[in-house]
Amino acid sequence: MKACGIIAEYNPLHNGHVYHMEQARLLTGADAVVVAMSGDYVQRGEPAIIDKWIRTEHALRCGADLVIEIPLLFCLGNAGQYAAAGVKLLESIGKVSSIAFGSESDNAETLIRVAETLRDKEAEIESSILKMHDKGLSYPASRELAYVQLRAAMKGTEPDSDPDILSEISLLDKPNAILAIEYVKAMRRAKPVVILRKGAGYGDSFDETAAYQSATAIRKLALDGKDTGQYVPECTEEALKTCHLTGPDIDKWFDALTYAVLSTDVETIEDCPSGGEGLANLMKSSLSEASSWTDFISGIKSRRYTYTRLSRLCMQLLLGITRSKYDISGPEYIRVLGFNEKGRKLLAEMRDDESADLPVIINVNKVSGNLRKEALKLLELDMHAADIYNLMTGEDISKGNEHRRTPVIIE
Repeated sequence: MKACGIIAEYNPLHNGHVYHMEQARLLTGADAVVVAMSGDYVQRGEPAIIDKWIRTEHALRCGADLVIEIPLLFCLGNAGQYAAAGVKLLESIGKVSSIAFGSESDNAETLIRVAETLRDKEAEIESSILKMHDKGLSYPASRELAYVQLRAAMKGTEPDSDPDILSEISLLDKPNAILAIEYVKAMRRAKPVVILRKGAGYGDSFDETAAYQSATAIRKLALDGKDTGQYVPECTEEALKTCHLTGPDIDKWFDALTYAVLSTDVETIEDCPSGGEGLANLMKSSLSEASSWTDFISGIKSRRYTYTRLSRLCMQLLLGITRSKYDISGPEYIRVLGFNEKGRKLLAEMRDDESADLPVIINVNKVSGNLRKEALKLLELDMHAADIYNLMTGEDISKGNEHRRTPVIIE
């Protein structure tokens, strides 16, 4: 079977995502669509608004054939780590010949040029980033400036007057384009397929004139008790009305975060993947002045420390994720969250011709004893984080335990 891959969070799944899956299948002529999806926590450093099992069902009902999980460690990593993990999972399946992603620009040539420059000139750019970061700029701002300076030097032009560089710069501050660039950087075998994003942009507030709303706007509507039916599939609408919702209601997690900051030593906080640069002392000194998760992060956010980095750091601390404990560069297995009949056939082909580069886990209770130590650590972290998610969102911890879960199957 020929498969197309998608990397997604579906937080929650909305009409724009359905359009994306339809276009991915159409443009690639794929027999199956495989989605590598974030689990119970998303890249912004927050819990997903609906748990991964329900979001898997939504994906399968609306265009996906097989859903696999991106391990938590990489979901709470930076854009490059998240993208690289998703790409590695999809390419490791062995049947995925293309990876489709949305972008604010459908100019594939420009996206690829930026990605290749960032990959080929990584050492030079990282050196420049370090110098700018030391002067107080955030990592994203430092990278954009370093890229512009490098490209101008390569072309011998002024960046403000070079149309190619201006076009490239326009991509470096758009969330979906940034992820798209990271996907292309990470690809080794699959072909990139760019799908122009429709309607509201990533993170945009509700716009009553837009046919497609952002996931951010839909989460806000749901938590405010407002109707979302015009913007999401029926299955998502029903879940938003009946499930334990979290995500934007992150302030419910503040007591747990307060305990974690108070009870963890400075060295351990600094050892979190998003820690360092004195953030631990800053967090401890700022805690007494905050009354909520949002208030706490907003109080220490600065030109140097972005909200997303700080939010990821807080969640890493809550879940016990440190560099020294989880020195793992990429996914070690393919964990199946759900499939339909086409997905079942794809899994059977992967088994029969041994095309997968990584072990495939369908039931965590039947994990092979020959899994690498790193794989077991990643899996144990995912199961631990799921328990915390269920505890904090009011779900039954016993019923929701990962050992009692089996893949979602849509007949």
